[in-house]
Amino acid sequence: MGPTSEPIEHQEEERTGPATIHSLRPNILRYIFSFLSVQHYDYLNHRTRTIHNHLGPVSLVCKSWNAIASPLLWQERTFHGWNAGEQLETFIQQTENADFSSTHEYGDFVKRIEIIDSHDVVDKQNGQFVINWITPDVVLALSEHCSRRLRDLTLVFATGRQLSNETEEGLIPWNALAEACRRLSMLTLTNYICPILPVGNGHPLHIFATHTNPLTELVLKRCKNIPSETFQQLARTCGKALTKLVLLDSDDNLGAAEMVEFAKHCPNLRHLNVSWFESFEAKFNDDALIELTTNCLRLEYISLLDANQISDLSFQTLAKLRYLRNLILPRAGTTETGMTFRQESLIAVAKSCRRLEQLHLVAPGATTSKFFEALLFCPNLQVLVIVELSQGLLMDQRFKSLGLAKYVDPETTEGYKLVWHKKT
Repeated sequence: MGPTSEPIEHQEEERTGPATIHSLRPNILRYIFSFLSVQHYDYLNHRTRTIHNHLGPVSLVCKSWNAIASPLLWQERTFHGWNAGEQLETFIQQTENADFSSTHEYGDFVKRIEIIDSHDVVDKQNGQFVINWITPDVVLALSEHCSRRLRDLTLVFATGRQLSNETEEGLIPWNALAEACRRLSMLTLTNYICPILPVGNGHPLHIFATHTNPLTELVLKRCKNIPSETFQQLARTCGKALTKLVLLDSDDNLGAAEMVEFAKHCPNLRHLNVSWFESFEAKFNDDALIELTTNCLRLEYISLLDANQISDLSFQTLAKLRYLRNLILPRAGTTETGMTFRQESLIAVAKSCRRLEQLHLVAPGATTSKFFEALLFCPNLQVLVIVELSQGLLMDQRFKSLGLAKYVDPETTEGYKLVWHKKT
């Protein structure tokens, strides 16, 4: 080593220089920024979302930080409350005008959009809600400028709108949404009044059902006038991609035949939640449940409200669902005869579905001590609800072996309703 030569480690230090926050790689900065996010569990949809609302100041530090923070900050947009209209208008302007920002086209970052119409302001003259954020122009703007990465769309329409084929709902450009948003995989509609039109090329929602990308999650709550053909088309279009199906309080256009179509064409269902008004005909019967347990063997969550057309014949097929975690049949059984499920069928379900965490049943006379002994095969059981339990079992000491605390529902007026929950 000559007199002018320096140690190798000093040469390396001079060549690279000291490390600063601006010299970190983008993946390291993205990891650091992730600590500013908030994990929010959505109990209604049974999933966890990551919210990056705290990245606003970070995006203003420098250009490199803005390039990393902006896609995270803009990937989820929610509009509801009194300021929703103004916020939505500003958001659409930012997505429509490419020159609004010299840095990004923010519409390309959006992955999830939730718009909730105002339920607070009422027109005193006719009693109808007058503030509606979800207009045809808004949906068209979203389909044109937020279509590149949009995956999750939630539209909550205001209640109290007139049922007519000339309302704003009938003018929603569902065809543009289906054609533009090719990555859309999760759709939630609440209080949507479908236009009363013949099913065909001119029906807007049927066009969406035909041409949309196969959805992984479909949630329809209190949606009216959706044709039965559209339900069947949604089942065929979604097919194997559909993993979650929620149909709550839909009208009589949704029946057992449509549920059979979903069970037949959607074998990868994991989550099924179906309920309806008691005045309508039951959506689930033995044929629908047998089709479901034959084709959808990986179901984990089943909730069927007022499934009073399910008999022991179809109930015993639930033993095929080895991945089942939640089984909720709060009003199941043939009400005309008073018969629900036999003890042998209950025991078969308990022994086969060993991953059960929640079990809600109506089974008068069938829940003997043998059934509760069979529940020992379900070590993950957290909640057990039995309606119309015979009084003689109230003092059975075998319940203690399940590790569940016993609770008698004080609101029950007919029979006995027991609720057990895991001791903590």
